[in-house]
Amino acid sequence: WLLGIFLFAVYIGSGLVEGSWGRIEAVRWTPRQLRELLVTAGASVVALFVNPFTYRLVYYPFDLMFRQKLNIQYVDEWASVDFNDARGKVVLILLAAILLGALLSPRHWRLEEVALGAFALYAGLVHIRFLFLTAILLAPLLAKLLDFIPPYRPEIDKPPLNAVVCAIVTLIVVLGYPTRADLASSVAERYPVNALDYVKAHKLKGNIYNRYMWGGYMIFFHPEVKTFVDGRTDIFEYTGVLKDYLDAELLKGSLQILDKYRIRYVLTSPRLPLAYLLSNTPRWKMIFRDQVAIIFEGSSAPA
Repeated sequence: WLLGIFLFAVYIGSGLVEGSWGRIEAVRWTPRQLRELLVTAGASVVALFVNPFTYRLVYYPFDLMFRQKLNIQYVDEWASVDFNDARGKVVLILLAAILLGALLSPRHWRLEEVALGAFALYAGLVHIRFLFLTAILLAPLLAKLLDFIPPYRPEIDKPPLNAVVCAIVTLIVVLGYPTRADLASSVAERYPVNALDYVKAHKLKGNIYNRYMWGGYMIFFHPEVKTFVDGRTDIFEYTGVLKDYLDAELLKGSLQILDKYRIRYVLTSPRLPLAYLLSNTPRWKMIFRDQVAIIFEGSSAPA
């Protein structure tokens, strides 16, 4: 909701001034338009509190910003765009298209378009989770850069050719659609499928320490195995568990943290530093390993 209200405020604020600055122009709202916009904004704010959690849900974005520092610092979706990966390259191409379009196009831009576009780029580049918002806000602006494309002329349309193209596209979709086996194989490459089957088959009892990225998989497919940490990041940050998890992963008192929570089994990746530490700690022994996951068992859980 915070983004929506902020964007609405930017839109309203852009109409409080009037003028022209190069190819940027602004038109002031009429008194009636401004009054209607402000009434709508006020009603929207009031409507925010009509929810099952009342003010607590409205406050939550601020809780995230000011209280959940570890969440924002370490969770991948809050990271900045990495221009070295495929997604970052798409964003880079988009940025180049916008800049070239703005330079080569003779059209004038409204102040609210520039303001919303600037915010969209800032939000998407700083936090990759907002790239969806960036696409939504920039799509209308990019569409205006395509005004040079000739309008649709039905008289030159070729229905048989269109049908052939649609048939080819449909065939590609059908042939490329993953089978159940393909999906299962893809999941097994990223998640501890075999390791959790081992846990279930051997009826391992006791507290289990798991990787953060595997928590959601465990909840969905093995709800009987209680997670140490998972995607409900805010809950774990409030209680200090997230900080302890991050310290354990970074080898900052890892053994003491495992003792603190009376961990009997550790489910982690064999490529992580924690796995190396436990492999060289006499109290811990490896009881399962494959390419994705490794399980350690503590020889004597702390009292």
